[in-house]
Amino acid sequence: MNMKETKRILAAITAIYPAFVKDRDPEVLSRIWQQVFASTPYPLVNQALTAFLATDVKGFPPTPGALNTFIRKTRQLKDPSEDDAWVKVYKAISRGLYNSREEFDKLPPDIRQIVGSPRMLFEWAQMDRSEVNSVIAACFKRSWRARHELTQELLLLPEVPAEPLLNP
Repeated sequence: MNMKETKRILAAITAIYPAFVKDRDPEVLSRIWQQVFASTPYPLVNQALTAFLATDVKGFPPTPGALNTFIRKTRQLKDPSEDDAWVKVYKAISRGLYNSREEFDKLPPDIRQIVGSPRMLFEWAQMDRSEVNSVIAACFKRSWRARHELTQELLLLPEVPAEPLLNP
């Protein structure tokens, strides 16, 4: 989001919450918000602001963290669930005894990172199906959840600004 878009977001917040800019330097406020959302597309921040306004019952203006929470929830809806991811892995395992390399290459990159290598598909294909569906599935899903949570947290972190938020 660029500075012009940041000022549009802040103007919308100020229109609803006039005290938002009271006793604050608008230029400093704009610069801080712009740095926090520099790598976030304007439509996503605007959508988060709209969602915040539509659900606000406390009457306080949003913080960048509050908008980032809405953005994270939006991104989570687009990601496959752990069960959806496991179905893809299980399908690859089912064909992995003779085609582990091809099946591994078909998997999405985030799933490939958890599976590790074509060799793992081959190893899992040799195991008893009940063990694959219980032990391997549980381990995969736990890894998927942990990786997904970490990814969501990292998406909220802004890029390190080239200059400090406030110059003394």
